[in-house]
Amino acid sequence: MKKIIILISLIFNIIFAYTFNQEKNFSTKSPYCLDKFKFILNISKLQAPKSKFDSEYSTYYGKFEGIYNKYFYLENNNYMTFYICEKNENEHRRSELRFRNDFKVSENHYLKVRVKILPLNEKKEFTFLQIHADAHYDNTPNKPLLRVIWRKEYNGLKDHLWVIIRDSNENNVEYLKIDLGKRPENFFNIVVKVKESKLYVFLNGKKKVGIDVSFWKKYNNYFKAGVYLQGRGCAKVLFDKLWIK
Repeated sequence: MKKIIILISLIFNIIFAYTFNQEKNFSTKSPYCLDKFKFILNISKLQAPKSKFDSEYSTYYGKFEGIYNKYFYLENNNYMTFYICEKNENEHRRSELRFRNDFKVSENHYLKVRVKILPLNEKKEFTFLQIHADAHYDNTPNKPLLRVIWRKEYNGLKDHLWVIIRDSNENNVEYLKIDLGKRPENFFNIVVKVKESKLYVFLNGKKKVGIDVSFWKKYNNYFKAGVYLQGRGCAKVLFDKLWIK
């Protein structure tokens, strides 16, 4: 049994090392070179490989001209790409955009994307879209109202997309978990929208979520997009289109 465990561990480390080596093969082009991404990048900052600013990989708001690295680059001359790996649990590694403009759910705002997600060897789950409360304001939780995630397996369903939504602003919060179905192999469209304290999620034009979130209306929020790991392994997310209002 001990030999089997050692063998499994060795195989995992070999696979993981191979995946990490893919970081050396990233494109040397910045997504900012394409006009379709300039507007969104002018109002964003890049958080990588963690939320705290990293002088080698992070980027300040609107400072994306010529910027690329192993966590953020242009793939196939067309897709804004986010890539990240995590060796140990709870490292909270990510490569994601945080959009500058705050909003309240009582207003009318949306995030529209055409995206392809690649779990690679991620062992549990990762987040690729968020509505997050802005904790710079007083009495505001440093928590997301909404996460759109991929999960390897949950509730007997494998390789599915899920929407995770807080159902209150209390400390002992419960979460709504809404299944969006099997992960598409190719690009797909998602719209996350707030309007008059209602939260909507559309997948390929079909409404999947429509709920009241008036309990959250006192908080300022922002959108996030990219890849944020919740487990060991690597994942990659490619955006063909990314737009907010």
